[in-house]
Amino acid sequence: MKKLLPAIALALPFAASAQSQVNIYGVVDAFTGRMATASAPQAMNVVNSGGMITSFYGFSGAEALGGGLKAQFQLEGFFRGDTGEGGRVNGEAMFARNANVGLAGQFGMVRLGRIGNPLFIAAGQINPFGPSTRLSPLINQIFTIPGGNATLGDTGWSNSIQYASNPVHDTTFIAQYSLGEQPGVHNNNWAAVAKYVGQELAVTLGAQDVRFGPGVSLTVPQQRTYLAAASYDFKAVKLYASYSHHSAKVSEREGHSVQAGFTVPAQGGAGRWMVSWSRLTEQAKIVPEFHRDTAAAGYDYNLSPRTDLYAVLMYDKISNAGKGNTYVGGLRHRF
Repeated sequence: MKKLLPAIALALPFAASAQSQVNIYGVVDAFTGRMATASAPQAMNVVNSGGMITSFYGFSGAEALGGGLKAQFQLEGFFRGDTGEGGRVNGEAMFARNANVGLAGQFGMVRLGRIGNPLFIAAGQINPFGPSTRLSPLINQIFTIPGGNATLGDTGWSNSIQYASNPVHDTTFIAQYSLGEQPGVHNNNWAAVAKYVGQELAVTLGAQDVRFGPGVSLTVPQQRTYLAAASYDFKAVKLYASYSHHSAKVSEREGHSVQAGFTVPAQGGAGRWMVSWSRLTEQAKIVPEFHRDTAAAGYDYNLSPRTDLYAVLMYDKISNAGKGNTYVGGLRHRF
């Protein structure tokens, strides 16, 4: 009994925490092949991480507080499966994907911390290749690291406050405000997204305003982005379309992109075919107008509910610059 008492005492805190639920999860995504883009036309043979989705690990938890109120947290970090290094790039924070705490209830959810940019998340949901920063034509053109070709700002925002509504008639609303935390500099960012997701039709409307950099408010680069998208699932084929507009004040940089694509489920539901095309047209006061065409076609085969194989071909061309072709095959596992 004397030996058991210390063990029981140690077990009590863990028993008390049984009301909380903590999950460990993530995705390991690696691919190999030949890569070349319009901005880097010299082809490279590679084994890289994050083909269909950037590899990441995560911890999340929730605790019921009573009265329908729930506390929850997220800690998520990127890593490079091809080298074992942390982060998407050298020096990135351990939990750069998400690091936040919040309360959820009948009012919706409020979170504080580093939170995924809702406009990037929306863009990843309205194209056939999802949030792929390597293989999705749309994401390649408007959200890449660092900062994107058309959209300023990262895919996640630090020092953020976010409100997300509960679904009402299949419609949700998300608003996010990020504090720049630099004295004398007005570099706060905001984003808002409204989504309707029905059985066949889905519609997304979103906007964001990004300000960053040193200096006073008149010299801080600022950009406003608007996004409108829709998809319709005919079961035999699912169609996607989107339009985005990007306007930067200081550089007088104006751009807009159009995207169209579709997915076709394979017979028996074992996989799907994916096709997408996006054109970005852009002009600024210091450079002539140009456009960029990116197209991709691929097949994603499900080995199980958690593991899939994919193969993708991508063509990328800038009108006043180079072009590149990418051919890759990859493996993705969710845990």
